Amino acid sequence: MDKQLEGKTVVLTGAGSGMGLATARLFHAHGANLVLADISGAQEDTAKELGDCAVPIQADVTRNEDVKAMLDLALSEFGELDVLCNIAGAVTHPMAMFHESPDDDFDFMVNVNLRGPYLTMRHAIPKFLARGGGVIVNVASTAAVIGVPQLANYAAAKSGLLGLTKSIALEYADQNIRANTLLPGPIKTPMAEKGIAGNPAAYEYIESLVPMRRMGQANEIANGMLFLASDMSSYITGMALPVEGGQTAG
Repeated sequence: MDKQLEGKTVVLTGAGSGMGLATARLFHAHGANLVLADISGAQEDTAKELGDCAVPIQADVTRNEDVKAMLDLALSEFGELDVLCNIAGAVTHPMAMFHESPDDDFDFMVNVNLRGPYLTMRHAIPKFLARGGGVIVNVASTAAVIGVPQLANYAAAKSGLLGLTKSIALEYADQNIRANTLLPGPIKTPMAEKGIAGNPAAYEYIESLVPMRRMGQANEIANGMLFLASDMSSYITGMALPVEGGQTAG
């Protein structure tokens, strides 16, 4: 197997479970040095599973000091920073009609899903500039490009992340910094399953919205992340890659 990230140092948020865990496993198999960040503490288990070249750190991506420590760890541990993958996120639970959703839900969605990547990119880009380039991969959602009833606050934050990423891609394209967004559809992760646990009808409804008639797997998102993080996508920046079973095709 060609190792697409051999010797590259990757900071990966949300590394404790779901899409982040699957991405960490795949990146490690492809030779990456990993800084594994998560707020939950589960990043410790991920690092223990992967072993060499995987360093955990507990970090809240909405806190400047945590973000700075996370990125500084990449340099102190591995000497460089090549790739930033923003996977950490949150979704409204329980879902609610827009006029009935509390203000603090909107604030929380924006804080985690938009401010978090904003902060990590603000701290990472100077490091990329200093070493002559880098790669950013942000995980948004199909909710960034299509409406989702009862998830308006989540959709607003993810749409903001998509616009932010495109703008950053244009600003730094001539300085060898690429920035792209991955748009997952419904994916079977612990966070998603928490929202529909004990409700088989919810699974059936979600799958009915996807042309492929199934929810995706976390490893399918990891495959898209590898493509965008590696030189396989070396001439791609400012783009959004849907991994969603055809959900946004029509």
